[in-house]
Amino acid sequence: MRRRASLSYKKVAAFLALLISPVVFIGLPLRVAFSEWFIEWEYSKPDFPEDPYGMDREYREYLAKLGLKAVTTEKGMEEFRRAKLPDGRRAFNEREIKHMEDVREILNVTFPVIYVSVPVFLFLLVLTGSLSAAGKVLVGGSLITLGILALVLAFSLIDYELAFEVFHNYLFDPYSWRFRETDTLLRIYPMKFWFDGTIFVITASAFLSFLSLALGAILLYFPWKLGGR
Repeated sequence: MRRRASLSYKKVAAFLALLISPVVFIGLPLRVAFSEWFIEWEYSKPDFPEDPYGMDREYREYLAKLGLKAVTTEKGMEEFRRAKLPDGRRAFNEREIKHMEDVREILNVTFPVIYVSVPVFLFLLVLTGSLSAAGKVLVGGSLITLGILALVLAFSLIDYELAFEVFHNYLFDPYSWRFRETDTLLRIYPMKFWFDGTIFVITASAFLSFLSLALGAILLYFPWKLGGR
């Protein structure tokens, strides 16, 4: 009876780890993408589109970083509301501010989930009871994640604007995120910014998945229990 219970919790741990694995492998690169480093890297590219209305790249980058602060901190949101364009006009209208507040609400849930998922995932791997069982989870979780990434990549390459629209309509009110070409958000975050961000997350997530796949394949050859034979 005790042995059955032991096998049962190990199977549950393995199943939960499989479910969490895409959150870990995709969530960590996603968190990196929401950083000043990524904005600086994107704006440093020679082919990054210029502002059609003449705002210089340095000020656009400043506003882009301010937008990042707005969706990650309350202080940043206050600065975002007060932001000005180089000519002294208000940088963001009420609709843009409302959209960034909506994004912040989502990230306030998403980021903690990512932070918690990593230690929980590792703990569940230990609960599987053996290196071979943990290896199976790593292999399975990697393959699941790679399957998800393949679908997202295919959709993005076929029609990124449609993928962008579907994603935003799923998360937000269909009319809350649509802006005019003259609105500042579209000027500091052009479509190339989001496409490059998507490719970055897919590439980094695939890299983590392949590392996990390789490690899992190795662990499958070691059937002894974690912590000893």
